[in-house]
Amino acid sequence: MTVALVTGASSGFGRLTVETLARRGHQVFAGLRDIGGRNAKAAAELAALAVAEAIDLRVVELDVIDQSSADRAVAAVIDAAGRIDAVVNNAGVIFPGPVEAFTAEEAQRQFDVNVFGALRVSRAALPWLRRQGGGVLIQVGSTSSRITVPYSGLYAASKAALAALTEAWHHELAPFGVESVIIDAAPYPTNIGVNAVMPADAARMGAYAEGFGGFVAELSKLQTQAPADPRAGSDAIVAVVESPAGERPLRTVVAPAPQRDAIRSLNAAAAEAARVVSADMGVSAFLAL
Repeated sequence: MTVALVTGASSGFGRLTVETLARRGHQVFAGLRDIGGRNAKAAAELAALAVAEAIDLRVVELDVIDQSSADRAVAAVIDAAGRIDAVVNNAGVIFPGPVEAFTAEEAQRQFDVNVFGALRVSRAALPWLRRQGGGVLIQVGSTSSRITVPYSGLYAASKAALAALTEAWHHELAPFGVESVIIDAAPYPTNIGVNAVMPADAARMGAYAEGFGGFVAELSKLQTQAPADPRAGSDAIVAVVESPAGERPLRTVVAPAPQRDAIRSLNAAAAEAARVVSADMGVSAFLAL
């Protein structure tokens, strides 16, 4: 049995992941922010599911943009379970649109959830994982961290930053027996799109109206014709949680076959480049390859 904490568990990949893990016999803590307000319904539904199916699924208050909230959530897991085995940093938001139309403050908000949120939760959990001598950090990333398409610049940049943190942790935590991996997922029909935050600068947004409108129309057409099943993402997360220690790949790609194969090729090339660069720098001994 694994003790898992999953952030952003009110909907989408997070919701599917906590339900699946709990049904498979794991002890699961679903991290939700504002469980007395906007996420009260989701919290009540998860609590009711736990009772109805007699599964070990518990809701914990967790706002990833607040370090004290992350600290309290991890402490609650330790108090209840005595350990923490897997941390799934799933909470995320997307700011779509032309990069020029976003202010620096909006960009900070994008990074605050997708990057610093994962950093806060991981910082709260890592002392326990290191002390235990085992466990795994799982970041829910995006294929856009590898291939950036138009009008996704801020989101792609945040996921690329998250991937860089994941790789650094992958090497730095290996001596402690702790793993750090990332799930690179293609766009799936989850609430992350429904809750997208558009640029506040209407004038600059207007300059890109034709291109952005056409881009959105093409994406919508494709998703309508062949809607993808978001369970592919949650199933990948569950598979990584349940993989034996030492057998989890640094990157798992969840995408339709053409995208998946192309990005896997990029990942293989990047891994080889890492070997070459680390050898040239004389630091190969510090890499967990």
